[in-house]
Amino acid sequence: MKQAFHNIGVALAAHGLDLSHVVQLRTYVVDHDVSKLGPIAAAVQESWGDEPPTQTLIGVASLATPDVLFEVEALAARP
Repeated sequence: MKQAFHNIGVALAAHGLDLSHVVQLRTYVVDHDVSKLGPIAAAVQESWGDEPPTQTLIGVASLATPDVLFEVEALAARP
């Protein structure tokens, strides 16, 4: 998760934005269960602090390939 959020930050920086411009996260998690909430929440807190964007977590059976365990979509808004 940390690397995914870092990558989002890099992509945003290429457009003159940063993580503070993210207004929504959508996270898809393979075989989601409650034990996965802690690591996800910790990564979000590390990246956004006490003011994270709106988040939706969606449990899925699988993603593009078997080695992909999660996918994150971020929607950013330019002021």
